[in-house]
Amino acid sequence: MRVVGTFHPSSSVSRSLKCCLTPDPTLEHLVVAKTEKLEVYSLQPDGPKLECTSDLWGRIVGLQAVPAKEKGRSNLLVMTDHPNPNIVLMIYSTDGGHSMLTPGDLHTLKDSSARPAEFVTDFQVDPTGQVAAVSCYAGKLKIIPLSPGQLGPDVDMSLPEINLLAFTFLHTGDKDRFTLALVHLNHRGQMQLLCRDVLLDENELSQAHSNLLITTLLSENTFPSLDYSLLLLAVPPHSTGNVEDDEDESGPAHRGGVLVLGGRKVVFYENATQDQQDTRKEKQRRLNKRLSSTKQSEVVKAKEKEQERETRKVKARAEIKWPWGAITAWSAVDVGCRRVLLGDAYGHLSMLAFNEDTVSFTLVPLGETSPATSLTYLSSQVLYVGSHFGDSQLLRIHPAPIATASIDTLPIPKSIHTVSPSALASASASDKGKGKGRADAPADRPTRVSRVVSTKGTFIEVLQSYDNIAPIMDAILDDIDGSGQPQVITSSGGRNTGSLRVIRTEADFQEQAKLDGLSGITDVWPVRPRYQDRSHTHLLVSTIRETLVLSFTGKETVTHVDPSVAGFATHVPTYTLGNIPRRQRTTSAGRTTSSYVDSPLVVQITPEGVRLVEYDPTLGTFSAVGKGWSPNELQSNGSTSEIVAAAMSPSQFVVGLRGGRLALLNLGANDALQVVKTRDFPDEICSISCAPLDPAKNYATLIAVSFWGSNKVVVLSLESAETFFSPVCEATLPALPRSVLLHNFGTGASPKDADFHPHLLAGLADGSVATFAFRDGSLHDRKLASLGNAPANLSMCSVDGRKVVIASGARANVLYWDRQRVRPSPVGIKYMIKGATLNVEAFPSCLAIATSSALLIGNIQGVDKMQIRTIPLGLDNPRRLAYHPVQQVFGVACTRTAPGRVGDKEDITGSFKLFDAHSFQQLHHFQCNPDEEPSAVLALPGEGSGRSPALCLGTVVVRPEEKEPSRGRLVLFSLSSSEGVRSLSILASQDVKGCVYALAHVSDDVIVAAVNTSVASYKIRDNEPGETSPLALEKIAEWNHSHFVTNLVWDGQYLLVGDAISSVSMLKVVEDGQRLESIARDYGPLWPVSIESTGNGVIGANSDCNLFSFVLQTGGQRAVLEKDGEYHIDDVVNKLIRGALSSADVSEDQAVRASHVFFTSTGRIGAILDMNDTTSLHMTALQRNMAKSLVGPGGVDHTQRRTPATHRGHIDAEPAYGFLDGDFLESLLSQAEPERFLKGDIEAERITPPLATIKDVLVQMQSLH
Repeated sequence: MRVVGTFHPSSSVSRSLKCCLTPDPTLEHLVVAKTEKLEVYSLQPDGPKLECTSDLWGRIVGLQAVPAKEKGRSNLLVMTDHPNPNIVLMIYSTDGGHSMLTPGDLHTLKDSSARPAEFVTDFQVDPTGQVAAVSCYAGKLKIIPLSPGQLGPDVDMSLPEINLLAFTFLHTGDKDRFTLALVHLNHRGQMQLLCRDVLLDENELSQAHSNLLITTLLSENTFPSLDYSLLLLAVPPHSTGNVEDDEDESGPAHRGGVLVLGGRKVVFYENATQDQQDTRKEKQRRLNKRLSSTKQSEVVKAKEKEQERETRKVKARAEIKWPWGAITAWSAVDVGCRRVLLGDAYGHLSMLAFNEDTVSFTLVPLGETSPATSLTYLSSQVLYVGSHFGDSQLLRIHPAPIATASIDTLPIPKSIHTVSPSALASASASDKGKGKGRADAPADRPTRVSRVVSTKGTFIEVLQSYDNIAPIMDAILDDIDGSGQPQVITSSGGRNTGSLRVIRTEADFQEQAKLDGLSGITDVWPVRPRYQDRSHTHLLVSTIRETLVLSFTGKETVTHVDPSVAGFATHVPTYTLGNIPRRQRTTSAGRTTSSYVDSPLVVQITPEGVRLVEYDPTLGTFSAVGKGWSPNELQSNGSTSEIVAAAMSPSQFVVGLRGGRLALLNLGANDALQVVKTRDFPDEICSISCAPLDPAKNYATLIAVSFWGSNKVVVLSLESAETFFSPVCEATLPALPRSVLLHNFGTGASPKDADFHPHLLAGLADGSVATFAFRDGSLHDRKLASLGNAPANLSMCSVDGRKVVIASGARANVLYWDRQRVRPSPVGIKYMIKGATLNVEAFPSCLAIATSSALLIGNIQGVDKMQIRTIPLGLDNPRRLAYHPVQQVFGVACTRTAPGRVGDKEDITGSFKLFDAHSFQQLHHFQCNPDEEPSAVLALPGEGSGRSPALCLGTVVVRPEEKEPSRGRLVLFSLSSSEGVRSLSILASQDVKGCVYALAHVSDDVIVAAVNTSVASYKIRDNEPGETSPLALEKIAEWNHSHFVTNLVWDGQYLLVGDAISSVSMLKVVEDGQRLESIARDYGPLWPVSIESTGNGVIGANSDCNLFSFVLQTGGQRAVLEKDGEYHIDDVVNKLIRGALSSADVSEDQAVRASHVFFTSTGRIGAILDMNDTTSLHMTALQRNMAKSLVGPGGVDHTQRRTPATHRGHIDAEPAYGFLDGDFLESLLSQAEPERFLKGDIEAERITPPLATIKDVLVQMQSLH
């Protein structure tokens, strides 16, 4: 059984809007739809603040605000996509400062007998908020009446326009009239704009076209392509200017209408006057009468007249040439839509404004953004840009250019006439001087035309960016920097925002200062003037030979304090050090009580003994107090001893002496150090931990001690004098535990508290870290994680306001409590020794970190956040990438599409780039031939230099007239170096008859290529003397039994073949590639998009957003591929990789293990886990029980949601099998009364393992993604 979990959620933004979700009219909200999730932000003076999120069980394709029951407040109407389309009302509420979205009414839109709409799946709401029209199936609209806070009964209405391209409600001026403007593709392949009335009383659309807009064909020259969607923007009436003459075409007033966006022009069609509507209504009545005539001649003439009306073109009231790509998003700046922000497919942002003198336009370029899928104007010139191809952005639009004032704001083709801003300003001033509607204005003054303004510089300031790694076209999972933590590198983005993304779940260390020249550091301790002070003034640094005292005397200065006046023992190393309070005893009524009071005392423990030091605030120095304590005091025979390990709490000092003796000391009367208890052990003491588990206490009730030789860690009690040093529990470890820590990761004081999470941690000499949960006086859940080959150390610190432990060795991990377990977060510090919280004036709330060669001061941030590094490539869109570990380089195949106007021929070029794997500096750029695009990349084993090939590139020659590509080539590259600069050298180039869709390496000198319908093996051999290239590629075998082979995977034994139109096959490579034999094949119509090996089968994803898996079954002389799993993931998986996302702790009794990682077109990264059979039975039953009571918004059923789907909908007869929904199962950890899911409805559904065992499995699953 496999489990599907999410590592990085989908980040693509599909919709956004601004509305008021509360009764407070001054508080507005930004709502963002990300694939399957809604995010609600409140608009605050300092920017948007995330208030809540809500998962929608389906891909969001529509989002609108509709009136709520309270006046001035809105609800959200959300539509989800096929295969199970729904429309649900979401209601925003707050309770005790906690915000949430709760589902209201829901309408299911599914119609098994209808064909899904080909061009538009969306819904629109009437401007009055009374009616919603939904399009998700061809030839029909679903009409839903809306009342405040409720959805009325939906009605299916037949729509004659089968191929609907765009639709919207028009402003009719009548609250009881609802008219839809429609653009469709007619039977002649022409785009037609028309409108129909929604007749609620008759439950149908008007049979005749509505007269509110004149039906017209849209010019093929203006709208030449269906590659991008058309957008309709309903414009309300504008009543300023000359309102006395409704037919006056020169005045600035208009009756409202619709803007048609997405072509080479922006066109505005105006609503008809009432007289025009009446006239057309009468004409239509006469035409209908003639059509029903008994005279055939009358009927023929009527049909000819009707055909004439259908094919006529009406002149738009206003239009303007659009200089850029297809418009993909718009946002009105004002309620009257007098100014509209427009964004195109390549991030060109501009403002379209209605002119004040006539009904015409002015188009002002503003700058370049991410390609917008949604635009939402917020307020005060602030705009939200939601994107699928790039980072979503929060922008401020300035009234004047803010940068690059010498460069055009946006490129405008020379064929488009432009005016300068100064000419525009002078024309406006001239118009104002003449006045509007003056009686003495010249009668023959020409009508003003629309204008495109040519501006310089960008008007856009990016206030905030929101990471978006969609769409992921390819990915690599590898330990690039040798840290032991795999990195994810994705080829992401598109259009003008192509990029590589480096993704790691790690803490971010920001260095603020560095002290070089400090070698051999073993530990560091900040020192405060007094125990209760928050700020530090000094830092003690212990080396293997001495102790250094550093003073922070100013913001820019760190001073080494002279040992003669330091007050500390500096000639020896220090084992532990800390500020302590004084213990004060008072006697009242014969009863003595003690309490801890503030003091300037500091305890230092060295090999020579325990030293008490006091800080003098006047002089700013330390001085010794009393005589201290020496280990020789415990020697009765006069021999000497020394301390070998030590730990302390604010009131306890535990020291380990040579010979295995353990001693407990505290501070007695007159600041005297006194021995409380000693105990001898058979083994030498290695390390001690004495940290209080109760954060409010100054003393520890338990300590941990590790020993040489036996590799044991023992937990000892300090509960009372009678039980001092009595053993509680112990554990034997595989290597020496040279650092131990008994630590509470929570804030609770006792096991009764929910947030009480004590753990025993041990840093081992072999570089591993062992963790145990400490419960009920015993150790549980042992886990081991490696930090490299350097001995591991443990340090308690404070990061982002939470208590953490930094485990350090060759690498470092921040250990913190999250989701019911200790989670590791790697931090990019190599060979860290120790760390401590430091808070000084120059470096507030920082960490002092000792490494093998320096002392670092800085901040660690985002321990529970994903770090995403972006390498922008702009118009070069990465499509395939490969990593060569020996040369430490990435090969990236890119395509570049030059932005142009709608309908212009696209200029696409291909290239192959070489990047350094660490700095991501571009090392080389290989330009493909004209009309040639890269299609596949493969990294080859070996040195990758000289005559050893490093990378293989597959290409395709694209010719528009060809239905199937007929040419491509294979290119072998090696890396060469000249004057320290590495570059690519071509070793071989081989033409092929088609597109190279995929490549695989099967042996030292044999590669396999998928070329159109065939799979061919090529042998890499030395070329003949005198040839232009040193190597050659020779075809040695071919297997041609597919439609389009787009995937190849070599698993070391079999070659897996994915046919994009059919299914999957398994081939055997025989005689070193001389022959390709079919072993097993699936013949079903699977339509795979990506595949990967499971070791004994295939796992993959298809175009219907399903995961599938096959296992190879061998019996007798025949092998077959048996499908053993299918699951609807509701996303297009473009890449599958074998491996794990993290080097998580591996428990000895782990029930689940990482298997694969998948990457989707919406930016989702997930893990597929293998689960053992016994656990699978219980988890399957748990998912069944949970699905009965846990439903999605509006009552969406989980079982149906995960049922495999086709383009026509879910396969009701075949529920998902072989896969479990990990995210859904893990939600049990946050459920109230989770025990109810283990009981089931009947005895047969009862789950027998205890809840604690089930939770342990879920925590294991969480740790792997």
